[in-house]
Amino acid sequence: MHQIIPLFFMLILGITGCSSHRLSQGRAFRLTPVSYSDLPGWKEDDLNDAYPALERACQKPQKGWTDFCANLPEYKYASSKKLRAYIEKELKPYQVTSSGSKTGRITGYYESELTGTRYRQNGTQVPIYGLPADYVKDKTYPKRADIEEDGIDAPIIAWADNPIDLFLMHVQGSGRLETPDGEIHLGFAGSNNRSFTGIGQILADEGLLDEIGHSMVQMRAWLKDHPKKARELMAKNDRYIFFREIKGETPIGTAGVPLTPFHSVAVDTAYIPMQTPMWLVTQLPDGDPVQTIVVAQDTGSAIKGGIRADYFFGHGEQAFLDAGRMNTTGSYYLLLPD
Repeated sequence: MHQIIPLFFMLILGITGCSSHRLSQGRAFRLTPVSYSDLPGWKEDDLNDAYPALERACQKPQKGWTDFCANLPEYKYASSKKLRAYIEKELKPYQVTSSGSKTGRITGYYESELTGTRYRQNGTQVPIYGLPADYVKDKTYPKRADIEEDGIDAPIIAWADNPIDLFLMHVQGSGRLETPDGEIHLGFAGSNNRSFTGIGQILADEGLLDEIGHSMVQMRAWLKDHPKKARELMAKNDRYIFFREIKGETPIGTAGVPLTPFHSVAVDTAYIPMQTPMWLVTQLPDGDPVQTIVVAQDTGSAIKGGIRADYFFGHGEQAFLDAGRMNTTGSYYLLLPD
């Protein structure tokens, strides 16, 4: 677990001195004060769409956000113009520079959707496990291949129809299972504490990636067309996720609040504290610009670096198609109490 609050104070010290300091493996991380007129698209975005993410950030605010959060509810139904004026009054923007660059990698993620049943209906279904009976947070449990072959002493929450869809839910960390009796919302409960290897890396090691394509959309299509080979390859990712059933809104991010589509991001908390509002500047897979407020409300094992974010697209097939193709560059500005 990253020590978020101490790092927040280190960020504030870096701001006050307007100088570089080094965090995480000695890489420079710099915050430079700018004006709102320096933020691309600041006057054009409809900030009302970002209000739910800001409101959720204030459910568990970091120290220093008391005044901003206390008055934010007054702007829940206000115009975008008034909300913008409030943010400009209370928060100051800081350009992020990491390792001498103002840009970094921006990818996308989504909440998985899959089908299945509460109780097993046929021999092709695969189990969705809850936490093992002897679960301890830092204990190492069997590899994915062993769990899939021999099972594990853990409750089975439900059964998924397709192992590839379940594998993708393991990668995303949460999902919605559509059953004949209704929808089951599933969230991350824990892992086997084994190393994660992305399916892209596995396919590359097999010499298949260039033939298949580099987007998750292309990889999923190939895996579903080659189910036997897919099971063999997916087993090479040792990491295995255990789930819990969630009542209410999902998915729940690392910050402990529901994520807001298009306004929540996963970040590296060695650099960006949870619940920090940011102005993100990037573009969608189809080339449309993204210039909007996002809030750091999640983390991910592959999200490492001072300018590195995973942009949350929501749930459903369109979210998968967009998130699966999102792999671009972008920049961001932290919005911090003045």
